[in-house]
Amino acid sequence: MRRLFHLITGISLVLILSYSDRAKGILLILSLFIVTIIIETIRLYLPGVNHLFIHYFHSLMRGEEKKHLTGTPYFLGGVLLSILLFDADIALFSITILTVGDPAASTIGKRWGRHRIKGKSLEGSMAFLISAMIMGLILQRLWPGLPATVIIVGALTGTLTELLSTKVNDNLLIPLAAAGAMGTVLFLLNLVHLD
Repeated sequence: MRRLFHLITGISLVLILSYSDRAKGILLILSLFIVTIIIETIRLYLPGVNHLFIHYFHSLMRGEEKKHLTGTPYFLGGVLLSILLFDADIALFSITILTVGDPAASTIGKRWGRHRIKGKSLEGSMAFLISAMIMGLILQRLWPGLPATVIIVGALTGTLTELLSTKVNDNLLIPLAAAGAMGTVLFLLNLVHLD
């Protein structure tokens, strides 16, 4: 249920942001982020509220999230920072990488993962990479400024970030790392084409 929620929410945000102007998109994500932080703070400081929250949303939560922040503020924080720091095409694809790749890695890794690195499976990482690349190439008309090379670099960077991240929530790191790598490659490609 958690993975499906992650996928539907993320793709919905990407589509809404694709057809909104930048200011409205930032305002939407900032509003969602603030509301989420308020809800998380209230539930973590008021045990009765937390009990109700867990009762209604337990299927969307990991065990450790019952006494700590859920992944939602990290997800929205990664989305917000991506939109603020990077061009729209890069930000939108970095969000797509997180939205599609993370649940794919979790689903495949838990079911068929055999080869482990730092607790994560290589099979899950391959699912992350393949699903992110396929979705990027399918949705490429939403961000025509990104060549296939940049999409592949973004998907690969997101995959490596998910595989190797341990201390900082990957919902925050994946879109930022992928966007940074894509921005760098796009800059270098533009330099080469200027000559």
